Order: sequence, then C-alpha cells, then structure tokens
Amino acid sequence: MTKASFSRLGSLPHHLRALGVLCLLVSSLACSVVQPVRVLPEGTTQITGSLGGPWLPRSSPAIIAPYLNVGAMHGISDNVTLTGSLHGTMLPFGVLGLDLGAAARLLKQQGAVPELTAKAQFYGFYDFTPGSTPTRPATPDGATSAGAVRVYPYLSLNASYELTQGLLGYLALENLFQLTNSPNYYFTPTVGLQYAFSPSFSLQGEWKWIAANVNTMNGIFQGQSTIGTTGNWGVYLGFNWTIAQKTANSETK
Repeated sequence: MTKASFSRLGSLPHHLRALGVLCLLVSSLACSVVQPVRVLPEGTTQITGSLGGPWLPRSSPAIIAPYLNVGAMHGISDNVTLTGSLHGTMLPFGVLGLDLGAAARLLKQQGAVPELTAKAQFYGFYDFTPGSTPTRPATPDGATSAGAVRVYPYLSLNASYELTQGLLGYLALENLFQLTNSPNYYFTPTVGLQYAFSPSFSLQGEWKWIAANVNTMNGIFQGQSTIGTTGNWGVYLGFNWTIAQKTANSETK
C-alpha cells in the first residue's frame, strides 16, 4: 500500500475523494459484493450492482463510504458464469475501472454440505486525466498519473447454503494480489445473505473485514474501522436482476 500522506479531515467530500484514491492504491480490493454467490444456469444473463464501503465513524456525518459498481453476468454453462463490471465511483476521479472474470461451481449443495463456488478475475484501472486534480491528488508511485495502467489478479472461494426457500447464507474468502508494490497480498473474509424476492430479482447484504492482514492504523482512513490494528470493516449491498434466460423452446431448436 502506498504510504502517501493525507490530512485528517472529517468532511464527507474529503472522504469521497479519499475513497477514490484508496480504491485505486489498494487495487479496489473488496469494493463490491461477491457476485455471483452461485453460478447462473446456462443462457441466463443478469444485470448486477453493488454499493458500499468501509465504515467511517469519525466523518461528518458518519457514513458507509459509497463505492458503486454496475455490471453483468452470463452463464455459459450450468457450472461456469462470466462476470464483468464498471467501477462507477472511479470515473469522477478521472480513472476508468473495470473487472472481468469467471466463476465456477466446485461442489453442489448436498444435504448439510454447502455449495462451493470459486472465482478468478482481474481488476484494471486506466487514468485518463492529465496530472493531478483538486479532487484526485497525484500519488508518489504514479498510481494516479495520467496514462497509468494498473492490473490486479483476484481469487475468491465462497461456501453458500440455502437456509430457507430463496434465502442463501454464505461465507467468502477474498484474495487480491498487488504485483508491483508492497504489501503484495490482501485477504478479506466476508459473510453475507442473499434473498430472492422473485425468480428474476434478488438483493444481498455483506459484512467484510477488508484487508484483514494489513496494518491500517495509518493512511487515508487512519484506523477508523480497524479490528485490532488491521483492515477496515465495511458493509455492502448488491442486487441481481435477470434480463434473459434460456427457455424450453430455445433448448429444442
């Protein structure tokens, strides 16, 4: 994590600016909900969204820092789902953020055994704003320099269990790797619930211990929501909306 110096201010605009820089510096680690919790059926396409971030109790007002992602998922088979999203919060800071990946079902839920889903993806960021700006200061390592490109690999494993009809509970282990700076590895444990309000629409909520293996007492948020001296805990909300799916007629063609 870059050891840049940021003043301690309590205003909402400051924290929004800081959040944009933070998510770029630490590879946007865990800046969205786990999607998919389970892979989609073959031929199913969903629009997805996520909003949330670390808890900032000393800001004015106290807030959950709002980091927005919008994207889509598509089931290419009953066991593999492709995913992609745009990092909306980064655009006002002059940074294009995208992630692309795929999730695979490793084990189907059977009796008391939960379903296991693994995901691999890449985060990519491109800075299209020349120089630094008042809302997005330049950083010493050039992470916010004009034309800078950053790519970060990400792996996750989650175990989900259907608690009752339409309600999934899940635990996830998220792992993000930064290849050019230290620390090189960020670990984020996650617990969440997903509820299907209809066959085509579901909502999910998550609690994360973001970067649980990294000392975060210094830096942008200066230990505001650390557990002990590491990480920051945050809350995230997400949705999944089915816009297309394979029908019986299409299967017989």
